[in-house]
Amino acid sequence: MAKALSFRRLVSATARQKADAASARSTGSSAEKPKKVILSACEAMAADLKADGFSFAKSGPRLKRVQEDLTFTVGFQSDRNNIAGRRAAVWIHAGITSDKLAKARRSHPMPWGGDEGPGAGAVTGGQIGNLLAEPTWIEWDFANQETRQSEIDDAIGAIRRIILPFFALFDDPPSAVELLIHRPALWPTSLIQYAKVAIGNEAAEAAGSTFLKCNPAIRERFHEAIAKFKRDGLPAYRTDIGSDLAAIAIANDLDFIRRA
Repeated sequence: MAKALSFRRLVSATARQKADAASARSTGSSAEKPKKVILSACEAMAADLKADGFSFAKSGPRLKRVQEDLTFTVGFQSDRNNIAGRRAAVWIHAGITSDKLAKARRSHPMPWGGDEGPGAGAVTGGQIGNLLAEPTWIEWDFANQETRQSEIDDAIGAIRRIILPFFALFDDPPSAVELLIHRPALWPTSLIQYAKVAIGNEAAEAAGSTFLKCNPAIRERFHEAIAKFKRDGLPAYRTDIGSDLAAIAIANDLDFIRRA
C-alpha cells in the first residue's frame, strides 16, 4: 500500500535509495524494468478513470480533463532511484490550469517572467499528499508482482478520495479560493491571481487579506516589500511569499491592506 513519509523519513529513504540504485546500475539486472511496470500501472489507472472524463497521454504519463476554462491534470512521476525488480515507485501530482489566467498573465507579465509556455495558466496543485489539510509525502511502489494490483487499486482510491474532490472544489471558484488559500503547501499567489480573473477584484483582495491576517510573519514582510516596490519598482526575481504578494498586489492594482 501507499507509503506516507515524514520529511525526515523521506530524506533518509532517498539517501538509501540513491545508494541502492547506484549499486544496481553497476551490476545490471534482467528483472522487469521500472519504466515498463509503471507505464502498465498508469494505463490501468487511466482505464478506471476514463469514465470520469480523463484522457491518457503516455508522454507524461498523465491524465487530463478539460472543463470549460479549467484543465485538470493528474501526473505520474517516477522515482529516478527505481531499481529493476526491486523498486518501481511513483509520486502522483495534481494540477489545475486556467485559460483565463494564462491570457491575463501573458497580457500583463511580471518582471520575473514565467508567464509564457504551458505553465502560464497554473492555478494550484502539487504532490497528492500536499493537497491535504495536513501535508505529507505519499508514494506507491509497483515493483512487487504479487501486490501490484492492490497497489494500483490503492492509488486509484487515493486519486478518487483526494484529487477528484480537490478538482471538484472548482465547480464553485469562490469557495475553492476561500478554502485553499489556507493550505500551507499550495500556491497562495496563484490562487489570488486566479480569483481576480475568474471572480473579480473583491474576491482577490479578500483572499489576499485573509491570507495575510493568518500569517503575521508574511504580513510583516509584505508591508516592507510594498513600501520598497512602490519606491523602487517591481523586483526582477521572486524571493519569498510576502514579497511576491506585494508585487502581485501592485501589478494587479489590488489592495490587501484596506481589507486587512
